[in-house]
Parts: sequence; structure tokens; C-alpha cells
Amino acid sequence: YEDEQPHSPVTLENSSGRRSALATWLTRPDDPLTTRVIVNRVWQHHFGQGLCPSPSDFGLMGTEPTHPELLDWLATEFPRLGWSLKRLHRLIVTSAVYRTAGYPASTDDENWQALVKTDPENYLLGRMRRVRLEGEAIRDTMLACADRLSPNAGGPGVRPPLPAEVVSTLLKDQWPVTENEDDHRRRSIYLFVRRNLRYPLFEVFDRPDTNQSCPRRAQTTIAPQALNLLNSEFSLDCARQLAARVRDECGEDTDAQITSCYLRTLGRPPSASELADACDFVAGDGTDALADLCLALFNTNEFVYVD
Repeated sequence: YEDEQPHSPVTLENSSGRRSALATWLTRPDDPLTTRVIVNRVWQHHFGQGLCPSPSDFGLMGTEPTHPELLDWLATEFPRLGWSLKRLHRLIVTSAVYRTAGYPASTDDENWQALVKTDPENYLLGRMRRVRLEGEAIRDTMLACADRLSPNAGGPGVRPPLPAEVVSTLLKDQWPVTENEDDHRRRSIYLFVRRNLRYPLFEVFDRPDTNQSCPRRAQTTIAPQALNLLNSEFSLDCARQLAARVRDECGEDTDAQITSCYLRTLGRPPSASELADACDFVAGDGTDALADLCLALFNTNEFVYVD
């Protein structure tokens, strides 16, 4: 578009009109780049990798899309959906490709073995790519399981309490804790962000460096992630809260308690063997056995991965 000029701003009483002119220019019907970038980012959010693997570079130096026709169709469909991101998300998560399995139906599934052999990197999207939740989503999910997630929205950023070992390294008034304790349990999107101080749970789960652009988060598997989920005060508190909630709901029925824990954390009931093992564990692990079971469920791969 080197030969074209953006729409001329229309000056109003309280506005220069430049932002409106830029928005109009970016969303022109004959401009395919804006919609391609947006739908590619949304696709990347759900699949872990975009249809164009280089989301910030659609030029000659970037990576060619694996499915250019699909990318073009989504780019033209998005305006027809009224530029609604909610409708775009719904379109993608109700698609057949999103609902494909991420694991074989059995160990001797010949079709699955052939698929993996033909396309080991899954470029053709023949199976679901395993995607781990971000640290923010892990925190929100743990709070939601424990029925502790605050519905409050909007307002200034929230500063929840930090672990003592982190507080000991801070300067005076570098992290004034928000007074309202209910705000400490708000969704992670409302947590205040400092460039030189990152929330510990988010940091170990690969939160990007806020001093530079990050088109796609790295995804590492390191020991501090398990240590944080298993030993942090936040994890322990969520596990205790979940156990208390389940006891109030199920009474002293151990089977019902365990089933409820599985449903709330993993979205499914336990298998017969899991139920038997959990019953033995709860019966022999002391007074906090149910909380320990909840903590163990928070630490399973099934909890932190979308599979």
C-alpha cells in the first residue's frame, strides 16, 4: 500500500480525528493484513501455534502459513461476524479441527500411528496439539475450583500479598498490598504488573518479559513449576478451600467427596482404580488428607494441560 494514503482525519471539537482515521484505514474491506493478523493470533491462542507460525511477521522474512486457504477464509469471515471476537472464538472452538483428539483411542490405534508417522510435527492439524495453560489461567482456575474467584471487574490494578521470600528483596513501598482482601482473589488480568517485579506463579510459567515485545510465549518444563504448584502458600490455601467446600457439599461421604474433587478440578469423575486409590489415601493421610488430595490434583498434567 505504498501508493495509497490513509483516510484524512476529520477534526472534531474534542478530537483530532487521527485515531478514527487510522482505525478506518486498518479495517478497510480491501485490506487483508489486519484481519489475517487478528484471526491468526486467536488461532494461536487456542492451538498453541498460529496458522502462520510467525505471528508478528507476515512478510517475506516470516514463515509461510500452513493452511493459507483457511487463514484467508477466517480473515474474510471475521468482518462478516461483525468484528466480534466472541463469535470468532465460538467459530473456532466449535470446529471439527478443535474437537479432534489429542491422544489415541488405544495403544494399538493404527490410524493414529499412521497419522503421527506421516505428520510428526502436526502441521496438517490431524490431531489436537497439547497446550499448557498460562500461569494466569492456572491461578484463575485454582481459585475457581475453590469457589474463591472474585467476580469484581474494572478499576485499578490489584496487588495481592507476595511470598515472604520475595517481600524480603523489595524496597520500601515497592509493592503496597491492596487493602480489600476480596480483591486479592480477582482474575489475574487485574493484577498489577511491574516491569521489574513479576508475580512468582506467572514467572515460573513463562510470563513474557514486559520490557520487550512477545508475539508468542515460550513454553518450558522446569522444576520450579512443580515446586511452586506443590509448595506455595497460594496452592496450599486453594487446596484447603476446595477441601472445605467439598466437605460442606458432600458431608462425610468419602466417595462423594473424592468424586466432587475430580469433577471440580479435572472436569470428569474418577475411574474405579483412581477412586479406590484416593479412598485409601484419604483414609490413611491424617486430618488434612482431602486437602492433600486436592493439592495433588492441582499438580496433575491433566489439570495444567488442555489435551
